[in-house]
Amino acid sequence: MIQTYLYRLLGAAGCVALTTNVYKHGWHLASVATAVAFAGLMFSLGVVPERRTLGWEIRYVLMAAGVIGLAAFRFLR
Repeated sequence: MIQTYLYRLLGAAGCVALTTNVYKHGWHLASVATAVAFAGLMFSLGVVPERRTLGWEIRYVLMAAGVIGLAAFRFLR
């Protein structure tokens, strides 16, 4: 149950990060699309454990791979 609220909180944090990034750097299609996609994926992970299906696991793996890839791109560049 705590994990559900954690995912929802991280989805909201993604929306806040999008807002601050746009405010600081301006509107860039790539950064806005990436942030919206990650926030949407994170919000979709915030379901109760009884409703988690194969689709949920696929979104989880996509989210984990995306975050790791984005972090590697951001910090190793």
